[in-house]
Amino acid sequence: MAVTQEAPAEPILYVNGEFLPLSAARVSPLDQGFLLGDGIFDVVSAWRGKIFKLEEHLDRFFDSIRAARLETRLSKDAWASAILETVRRNSLGDASIRFILTRGVPEGVVADPREITPTEIVWVAPYVFLADEAKRARGIRLMISATRGFTPDTLDPRFKCLDRLHSQLIRLEALEAGYDDALWLDNQGYVAEAAASNVFLVKKGTLYTPQTGILRGITRATVIDCAARAEIPCCEAPVTSFDLYSADEVFTCSTAGGALPVREVAGRAIPGPVPGPICQRIDQVYWEMRDGGEFATVI
Repeated sequence: MAVTQEAPAEPILYVNGEFLPLSAARVSPLDQGFLLGDGIFDVVSAWRGKIFKLEEHLDRFFDSIRAARLETRLSKDAWASAILETVRRNSLGDASIRFILTRGVPEGVVADPREITPTEIVWVAPYVFLADEAKRARGIRLMISATRGFTPDTLDPRFKCLDRLHSQLIRLEALEAGYDDALWLDNQGYVAEAAASNVFLVKKGTLYTPQTGILRGITRATVIDCAARAEIPCCEAPVTSFDLYSADEVFTCSTAGGALPVREVAGRAIPGPVPGPICQRIDQVYWEMRDGGEFATVI
């Protein structure tokens, strides 16, 4: 099936082995994913008819499945096939693709979480950038939230789980304060990550990114790879708010658009040009990688 740049009038979803129009796709209100946030998900993207790093996203997805003691009826290859077929049925060459697994519908009100029939979903939408064109060109305003992120002694941040209330709360906090996005600190006060992205800073030509207390982002790993290719020194290390305030450049990164420059952190303007030269170089290498078909699964 040929792919286009326009979604069909009604999106097609994969739900438990069936391909259904959105109006017919149903998840029970008793599903544990809805009632308890008991499930995991991942988001991968397609660009010009090629899905980027699908294998790496599926590896992370299956790591969370095992860690959360969830079950799936689909093998890794079967998930890949369901994802590809859902994209094809939506005729999208540029797409954001979310795949979801929940613990499903329990047999009773107080259910044994080991006895499950999982819910498996793939949802495809047109590719989305985390910020509009103007903000990508001039940079976003980033605040530091009072909310703290998950810690390994509560819920390890490497779980890409359905419970995203903390992400929603800091986004609300940021938007109502006039900012574009927010990040949280860990329980020791070190910078962790933003609501839907990882964060990098540049100081004296070296790239830094938080080392712990974060989701191990696929795009984060790609940025580190891009830095190596561009011969830019990169260090994973503890990062504080002070480091962001005094940085030469700051940017976030996510599946939704790659590198996104930051022009202000908590009222402190970035002193140099935005986007800065290293952010621009990383972004260039990233899109060359995608346009060139590296790590690509052809739709």
